[in-house]
Amino acid sequence: MRASLRKFFLAATAAAAALSISAESPAAVKAPPKGGDQALQSNGQVNAPQGTPTREIQDIEMKMDAYKTGAELSAEDKANNAKIKRDIITGTFDLRELCRLALDKHWGGLSAAEQNNFVALMTDLLETKALFSKEQTKTRGKAYTVQYLGDTYLQEKTRARTRTKVVVPKENVKVDIEYKMKKDPGGWKIFDVVVDDASLVENYRYQFDAIISKNGYGELVRRMQNKLKELKTKAS
Repeated sequence: MRASLRKFFLAATAAAAALSISAESPAAVKAPPKGGDQALQSNGQVNAPQGTPTREIQDIEMKMDAYKTGAELSAEDKANNAKIKRDIITGTFDLRELCRLALDKHWGGLSAAEQNNFVALMTDLLETKALFSKEQTKTRGKAYTVQYLGDTYLQEKTRARTRTKVVVPKENVKVDIEYKMKKDPGGWKIFDVVVDDASLVENYRYQFDAIISKNGYGELVRRMQNKLKELKTKAS
């Protein structure tokens, strides 16, 4: 189960990792951390203070409450699901930073237009293929416990690392998930997800560099465009 969860969180093509932070809402138990980790609030409330990186993660779970699953969704349900997914992807993630880090040394060689087009392409792929945890067959119906283990601020509090632990009691599985976040005028945005020490951005970087180094940047874009067409065809 641990291996399948790690694969689920880090699947680069599907970009599942970016959206796997939500536990099976509303069945999830938002529990404070135990042991050496202190609760996020002295009054014992689970919700972190507004404006903190952890609160941004918790807010995603609340947005997920309206997301519906099942084999017989109405057209309205599907449209609402698509909107929720789009709002989370574009509103919670710093996709430009994710793309910059994933392309690494290749990013600086692109023109401004090429950079913008790449970010737009990645956004389209995420909106089309990214899966929420509650959509996963392996985890559907199983309650999660999410422990929030605190924020570590970096670079004069413009960056942060937020630690959580996701526990699936029925499977006796515990997964450490760390979110790398960047503060902008709109609040805290996620640009990387690290699951059991495996980084989503590093996974992308490895795959992108392998393609570009062997076949060029144009080949990477071509493959991504073809994947997007394939996904949209299957969805129609």
